[in-house]
Amino acid sequence: MDAEINKVKSSYTDTEENLTMILEKIVAFSDRLYVNKQIQSVLTKKYSDIREVYADYTNLTFLEDYLRTYDEVENFRFYTDNQALLDNSFIVKATWKLKTELWYDTALRLKGAPFWTIKKDSVNKKEYLSLVRSVWNTSNGRFIGVLCINLDGEVIEKQLHNQFFDTSIVFNKRILYSNNKQMQARDRAQLLSVFEESHNLEIQTIDFMGKKTSVMCGEFFPAKTEFNGFGIIYLIPLEQMIDATLEILFFSSLFFIIMIFILFLFILTFTRYVTNRVKKLQYGISNVVQKNFEIPPSIGGKDEFEQIYSKLYEMSCDIKELIEQVYTQNIEKEQLSAKQNEIRYKMLATQINPHFLFNTLETIRMKSLASGEKEVAMMLKLLASLLRYNLSVEGKPVPLITELDAIQNYLNIQHIRFGERISFDVVTTCDVQNQMILPLLIQPLVENSISHGLENTISGGFIYIFITSDEESDDIIITVKDNGTGMSQEKLDELNAKINLGAAEDYTSSIGLVNVNSRIKIFYGKDYGMTIASKEGEGTTVTIRVKKVSLKS
Repeated sequence: MDAEINKVKSSYTDTEENLTMILEKIVAFSDRLYVNKQIQSVLTKKYSDIREVYADYTNLTFLEDYLRTYDEVENFRFYTDNQALLDNSFIVKATWKLKTELWYDTALRLKGAPFWTIKKDSVNKKEYLSLVRSVWNTSNGRFIGVLCINLDGEVIEKQLHNQFFDTSIVFNKRILYSNNKQMQARDRAQLLSVFEESHNLEIQTIDFMGKKTSVMCGEFFPAKTEFNGFGIIYLIPLEQMIDATLEILFFSSLFFIIMIFILFLFILTFTRYVTNRVKKLQYGISNVVQKNFEIPPSIGGKDEFEQIYSKLYEMSCDIKELIEQVYTQNIEKEQLSAKQNEIRYKMLATQINPHFLFNTLETIRMKSLASGEKEVAMMLKLLASLLRYNLSVEGKPVPLITELDAIQNYLNIQHIRFGERISFDVVTTCDVQNQMILPLLIQPLVENSISHGLENTISGGFIYIFITSDEESDDIIITVKDNGTGMSQEKLDELNAKINLGAAEDYTSSIGLVNVNSRIKIFYGKDYGMTIASKEGEGTTVTIRVKKVSLKS
């Protein structure tokens, strides 16, 4: 019974972690939409011509990419007071009736803090579990609109489909999802009553749907959201718990019988083994007595018989040394020394194992998870992935998507490190799946933005990475922009001079912007390289241009 209860609690923990990950991923997605300057510009712009609206909408095609990227999101809407805009899949003008709804009023009251609610979508009229937050201009603090992100319920249902037990998800005194399709309204009401009266992870027995059933309930709260509690209800028929106990008893008995049989085989085998070892030892002693010193050096194994036989072999060797020439002894010593040197070399060669670092990091990560330090565990996971990538590259071109994954890991580490002080966005408008690029070109630029531009930022720091292709030359253009401290024109001129000098003379540097520019020009040619633009107090923009190299070539 205890084993089955532990299995239920373990399953509950996994379900809670998976659901929390899904909900917090949507919260992170809302942060990404919230700080997007291009979206805020469209929502706040005063239009005088409908053609301007269409023109700006064409620049928001990356919203479709966002929707395809996040499987957990079915759709999202920006509700805005800007009456000059046109309604589409993502932007909807807020009506008077919509503004009177509770969720809209709550979003305004919370001043941008996200919260979960159940609401009908104004476009397709379907009911969703939605993440709602008001959006405010990051420059002047003015109200822009309300963002609603609707959760795709199939994602939750897939999680429940893989459960061994009947599982229900509770939100705001309502069962949202359940893998028990036979439950009626009265059954749901009974479960909610049990949920409200139970203690966290307490197991109790009730009469449910005509059967004695064990129930375990628990609550969890997604991070970064206001007053939102979710619950999980596990149902395990009592007969299933008993069957599990009987099954354990059966297998325990079977194991005991098998162990007795194995013990019998072991005794029989051991008896034969001892008899065989005694015969081999008698054979060696008999040969030495008959002055035949050419006996095998070992009878194998590490038991007492081997120790006795080894002494016998040593004695025979000593006798042969008295008979044979002295040079035989010297040859044996040289052979022994060579073997020792070979062993010592192998020990030195195996002292450094690159897997040791990653195994250690993974061990620390698992211990962090076990102690509830999920953020530390995530940071270690990202760090291990980043180190594995940096150690694996050899200077040859790698897929651009692989390079971007490493940058994402680095930025996620920095985001965890600095919290809301620094955020980022990576936008691609070209095919990054089938493109190749020299490794470690983008990461030094991002590191430079953080260390020299954003590290001392108190709040509102932002890094924008934009990857596109030149329509005329078909080259790949990568832009890294920050809103950090920037630099004066004098420092900018000095930096550009160093970069140009490094491109011509310093090909041995392995760090910094000079190295990046040098590597680009060596590999792609003198027509390619880096440009830097900066303004003190406004930030810095670094752009690199490289030749397009497809994966197939």
